[in-house]
Amino acid sequence: MLKLLIEQRSGKLPQPSLGFLSGALFLLLLFSWKSHSLFIFNGLASPLFIAILSVSLLLASRYELAFNRTPFLMYGLWALWILFADALSGDFFPALARDTHWLLLPVFIVLLSQLFLEFRPTLNIVLLGAAVCIIYLLFRMYLEAENYIHWLRPPVFGHIRHLGLSIGFFSVLLFAEPGNEPRAALFFRVVRIIGLALVFWSGTRASMLAWLCCMAIFIYCDRSAASIRTLLIDTGAALVLSIIPAPAGPFGGFFNALHRASGAGSADALSSLRLSLWQSTLSELTEQGRLLMGAGGNGFARLQVMYGAQIIPPGHVQPHNFLVQAIADWGLIGLTLFLAFVYRSSLGPIIAKGSRNHPAALAGLVYLIITGMLDASLFHLEHLIYLAIVLALLLPPSPPGKSTIVVKRRLLLILIAASALLHTLTADYRIGLFWYFPTR
Repeated sequence: MLKLLIEQRSGKLPQPSLGFLSGALFLLLLFSWKSHSLFIFNGLASPLFIAILSVSLLLASRYELAFNRTPFLMYGLWALWILFADALSGDFFPALARDTHWLLLPVFIVLLSQLFLEFRPTLNIVLLGAAVCIIYLLFRMYLEAENYIHWLRPPVFGHIRHLGLSIGFFSVLLFAEPGNEPRAALFFRVVRIIGLALVFWSGTRASMLAWLCCMAIFIYCDRSAASIRTLLIDTGAALVLSIIPAPAGPFGGFFNALHRASGAGSADALSSLRLSLWQSTLSELTEQGRLLMGAGGNGFARLQVMYGAQIIPPGHVQPHNFLVQAIADWGLIGLTLFLAFVYRSSLGPIIAKGSRNHPAALAGLVYLIITGMLDASLFHLEHLIYLAIVLALLLPPSPPGKSTIVVKRRLLLILIAASALLHTLTADYRIGLFWYFPTR
């Protein structure tokens, strides 16, 4: 299990205040969901990654890390395998720059978990950020209605599916208790109903399936009649609101999604040809001899650009399934190492502890896993920030033990600086798929 040793340091770097750190997280959340539309986005999400590094640097100036030996060694094996796979990719620095997102994520999670533990209002600040995102999107949709926003290309996100994935997560997160303030609870409830209505309106089936699973999680955590009634009322109100015509169709996205699902003639058609996409990707990896080792970071795109693989159906930059994406990046060996590390460091302790104290975070984790298995969520860096938030809330605190390995702050700062330099070296990188980004 990842364990954290907090030391209130009196070193050379001044300690940022808890309120300042919470504000930095608030700004990171607001920036994350819009960063992909910035003109300097280069296929590595460099602007957002530099923002994550900046917040990590602030957290590292306050906290010192300590890891249990077993997860630390498992993380080391996974990291070494990633370096090996990227070195064999034929495009080392861009591949490693993409994988750095994942390598830094455990560090960011553990640092962030201490902020949540030490400063309880941080959760309310995150909830406020989620609410602001939903409200801002709604205003943009109606303010730009005169320009005729095509429903497939809504403001901010640029694609209706991306809207459903992000707004759905924010809506789930807003089920967290904001404290004893009834007006705040009412505000967050109204906003999450609006958010769910936008998800239903979008017709994104992966998000709606994930919401059904989240409802099951909420009922599991709190079986009271009041909790179930709240879930049903909020969901029903969101369904009604979703039928109201938005600035640009479709009318009744939820019911259109049901119609598409019921009219599918096969499992592949029901999955919007996802099954064919996954099978084709795995077949091409096998044919190229990359099934065990992977093609390096961003391997799905590299498989097509550097190896000439013909993925069916064409026109995708990622396989819409995190496990298949991980196999394309790191191979079956890398995926096995990663899953073992995740279970030992995070999922195992969460299951052992039980998560009834944070049902919204547990539901948010389930939401990200399901949408990551069926759509594009965990391919995008902003969704890794969402994953970090819920895992930081769910990880149980644990005092340092005899088997603890302390990571000095100086070493952590070097790691963060090296990550920033790596992205600077790959600032001109493009994915290389002509329909998405031209080859540099």
